[in-house]
Amino acid sequence: MKCQAIIAGVGGQGVLFAAKVFTEMARRRQLPVFGSQTFGMAQRGGSVMTHLKIGEFNSPLVCEGDADLLLGLDFTEAHRTLPYLHEQRGERGAVCVVNAPAGQAFPDSRVAALLGSMGVTVHTCDADAVALAMNNPLLANLVLLGFGAAHERFPFTYDELCTATAAVSGALRRDANLDALERGRAL
Repeated sequence: MKCQAIIAGVGGQGVLFAAKVFTEMARRRQLPVFGSQTFGMAQRGGSVMTHLKIGEFNSPLVCEGDADLLLGLDFTEAHRTLPYLHEQRGERGAVCVVNAPAGQAFPDSRVAALLGSMGVTVHTCDADAVALAMNNPLLANLVLLGFGAAHERFPFTYDELCTATAAVSGALRRDANLDALERGRAL
């Protein structure tokens, strides 16, 4: 497997934890994984973006136009990182999984046609609403991961996601984290 992914959000949304889960999934498959994070004013809700390369690569940063997967924990940050997605290659286009508030169209109508012509598949859910219903807004990242894993072109299976999440979660949060994955998959 070779996969280049971008996880985009803002400080406090769990971008780094989501990257840790991806790294654990790759490690369990014995795949090489490179990662790099870029931070804005993350402590104050600024941009946070993780670049992940799973498979044989020589550098950690994903170049614009090369990402196979965009996981957008924040609606606005997802729009900002759309240029990282690649155009359709053969039968495979890039996949974009985004936490979009109810009533907000993603992508913006000004770029929807372009993404369609590029062969990009977009999946959206309101992960924040699900996490709030669980009385823990910090679980939105895992709701979105569970939602993404329910789609056939997600790079790992749902079972691999659950196993990796359980492995990197602390004992006090493990059950809630796994519940968030399941609620996301149910969407």
